[in-house]
Amino acid sequence: MLSIRNLEIKTRKVILDNVTIDFHEGNLYGIVAVNGSGKTTFFRTIVGILPYNAGSITFSSDNNKATSFFYWESSEWFDPNLTGLDYLNFIKKEWSSTISTSDIIKKWNMAEYVKLPIKKYSLGMKQRLLISLYMISDSDYLIMDEISNGLDEDSRKILFKILKEYAIKGKTIILSSHYKEDIDNYCDYILTIKNNNLEMIDS
Repeated sequence: MLSIRNLEIKTRKVILDNVTIDFHEGNLYGIVAVNGSGKTTFFRTIVGILPYNAGSITFSSDNNKATSFFYWESSEWFDPNLTGLDYLNFIKKEWSSTISTSDIIKKWNMAEYVKLPIKKYSLGMKQRLLISLYMISDSDYLIMDEISNGLDEDSRKILFKILKEYAIKGKTIILSSHYKEDIDNYCDYILTIKNNNLEMIDS
């Protein structure tokens, strides 16, 4: 369980104020919010990239190690001179994963380009690689910011089928979207950032 207690996040403005919430294993959570609402700041905070002003954030598995969760904010984090295979091999090693790299490459039809520099990738190719990093990490907690950006409809169906399977296996998945209708059919719970709080809305 990801346990958040009395969390306060302030940047130039208050993002969250005295928020307490639990994200339980085996569930897929969606956070729907417009640009500027603070969802990316919230994700950066819970994974330790940004500090918070008060409260606590605890991942209950693997002694709260960084490898308990995986967060890759966007394809802009990629070094364009490295290859997709470079990243897959790096994440597999650092997260001590036993997931097959070749299986993931096959799943996302990346064989033709995975050894090319990322600067030659289209947006969709970069996004499939990004998703593949989540898969090869095999982390208990997957924190995904606008994860379906740049995907065609077939790839979206594959993505959400995989995420539902992960939830059934006990992983905790938190993803964000601008639009509720994009994730409504897949998430167990839908939340929004409103009045400096994380509020549950009908899923």
